[in-house]
Amino acid sequence: MAPTMEPVEAKTAADSDWDKRCDILYKSWVQVRYHRKRQRFFDLVDRATKALTLVLGASLFGPYVGKSVSWIGTAISAIGLMALVFSYGDRKQLHKEMAERAAGIVRSIESVPAGQLTAANTATWAADFAELVSKAPPPLKTLTMMCEREQSTADGHPNHVAPRPLGRRVFAHVF
Repeated sequence: MAPTMEPVEAKTAADSDWDKRCDILYKSWVQVRYHRKRQRFFDLVDRATKALTLVLGASLFGPYVGKSVSWIGTAISAIGLMALVFSYGDRKQLHKEMAERAAGIVRSIESVPAGQLTAANTATWAADFAELVSKAPPPLKTLTMMCEREQSTADGHPNHVAPRPLGRRVFAHVF
């Protein structure tokens, strides 16, 4: 006896467009989360660098440091050099712009009613997303996975992405 096969429901073009829409929307939200986190991180590092430079360089601090003035001068120079080399402010601005572009893709997706969804819409969104990703700096894997988990949870699917171990989360902005 020959095996019987149950008929497989064929996906319609509308189903395919809806799946593409949801996929691009999810990825865009992950990009918004990722770049906002990077923006906040670089803002924090930039402020901490400026605060350390100010505290170490304060003239009121002079009488208390005594013979350590040369070490403090070296520390001030090293911190200033790190800020110059890593350009925290520029990186913060880049991630701010990337988050805004990703949010723009989300906005354009959400502005199209479900009944008016077309293949042309999804193609435009896919192209916009590809352009966004092509201009973004290389992503950090752990931070990306943390953002994917947050978005999956926000979408009502908390088990779709496993949580990252604490040790990896602590260094998510570095590795």
